[in-house]
Amino acid sequence: MAAITVTAANVSLVSGEPLGNQIAAAAITPGQSVYKLDNGTWGLAQGDGTAVEAGSNDLGIALGGASAAGQRFSVATGAGNCIVAFGSGILTAGFFYTVGDTAGAIVPSSDNGSGDKATLIGQAISTSQLLLMRHYNAGAVIA
Repeated sequence: MAAITVTAANVSLVSGEPLGNQIAAAAITPGQSVYKLDNGTWGLAQGDGTAVEAGSNDLGIALGGASAAGQRFSVATGAGNCIVAFGSGILTAGFFYTVGDTAGAIVPSSDNGSGDKATLIGQAISTSQLLLMRHYNAGAVIA
C-alpha cells in the first residue's frame, strides 16, 4: 500500500475538539499530517525525519489549509478526541495509520520501513473516518 490519497475538499471534522487558530510553519493542505515545532508553529510531519517531525511534541491532521508560513489553520488531534473524515473508500477499516516518509503523508502502519519512527496517527473506524490517537515512543524506530 501507499500513502492515502486525500482530496482537500473532502476532509472534515466528524467529532471532537480541534485546535483552532494555529500558525503554519509552511504551506499546508487539509488532510495532511502535521507536527508541532518547538516554537509552537505546525509543519508537515515526516516519519523518517527528526523526532519532533515525527510528532514527539504533538501530531494531528490539518483541517484547514495555509498557503504559506504564518497563516492560521485548525488541527484535529488525538488529545481532542477527534474523528476526521477523508471521503468514501480512502481508508481500510480497522487499519492503523502512521506518519509517512513524505512530508504530510499518512500511511498504513505496514508501510513503515527501516529507520522510520512508527508514530501512530490513528485507526480507521470505517473506510472514510480516522479516529485520531497519537502515540509517539522514542524507542519505536523500525530496525
